Amino acid sequence: MIVTIFGCLIFVVSILQIRFPNLAVLLKNEEPTTWRFLGAPSGFSFADLGNTLSLYSWVLSKKFLDSNNPEIVAEGKRAHIKARRVRYGLILGLIIMIAGLAMALVQSFA
Repeated sequence: MIVTIFGCLIFVVSILQIRFPNLAVLLKNEEPTTWRFLGAPSGFSFADLGNTLSLYSWVLSKKFLDSNNPEIVAEGKRAHIKARRVRYGLILGLIIMIAGLAMALVQSFA
């Protein structure tokens, strides 16, 4: 069960890292139409009714490259590196949780 708890911890820490405040503020100030299209995300937490999650998926799909503003492109590249790290953390946490549950299930039958 310790393995499962470790996987949950990685998963939760990854979820809490889904935040892009600099990019959200930059979009709000420089490209308000894109910012409104994404649901007006605050970028500070994944819990703002999914708006930061829409910004997260926008970053992962590299839509920031469509911008003519070099500041948005530069901040988008930084956010993309972080978003990929978060994605891999979510996947790793889920895999470790499943492996821990499988190990606990096997030990309970042994």
